[in-house]
Amino acid sequence: MSDKTGSDIPENTSSALSHLAFCALAALGLARQDGEAGTPYAENLFLIRWLATAQKQKRFPRSVAIDLQWLLDRGRKHGAAGKLHQHLDYLWRSCSGDLAAQSDLFRLTYATETLKDQGWDNYVMDNREWKSGVTPAPARDNGFYVEKAALNAAFKQDGSHLHTVQFRIVGDAAAFIKVMAEYGLHARLIVSTPEHHTVALEPA
Repeated sequence: MSDKTGSDIPENTSSALSHLAFCALAALGLARQDGEAGTPYAENLFLIRWLATAQKQKRFPRSVAIDLQWLLDRGRKHGAAGKLHQHLDYLWRSCSGDLAAQSDLFRLTYATETLKDQGWDNYVMDNREWKSGVTPAPARDNGFYVEKAALNAAFKQDGSHLHTVQFRIVGDAAAFIKVMAEYGLHARLIVSTPEHHTVALEPA
């Protein structure tokens, strides 16, 4: 699931992914009505069981087998923190329509989730931390950091991108910019220092 943009997925696979996500979300909705998925833990457990059953019974085409396994692995490894519901919702939205039609903030949210899935650290810093110029060292090789006030001010209530916001990148700045581009977001490198890179996320 390295490239999430629906336009790059073959039409038959895109349709199958949309159908998979829709069926899972519909089943979850019914389970909630029956009181079976009232907590994040119960929701995650329901979705894992539903996906495992779908996999065992081969309900969906081979073209989505990798995605189905990825969802299962994520739910089992991360529990409720894996946000299976949100990932399924994203799949349905992006594969049943144009990803570019989603709000800028929606796409940024899933771009950052993709980076975290790839092992990136991230941290939202307060004004004092940001002005100190000290960037936390990531646990592995890569991390991205942003000032909370600047991030909040950069987006309108409807999720549209209003102002440029800067990210500090430790590690592979080119990979960060590439993932942003996969989600239809424009990021460019401003400056690099021995401590970190500064990347500007700009409105379209």
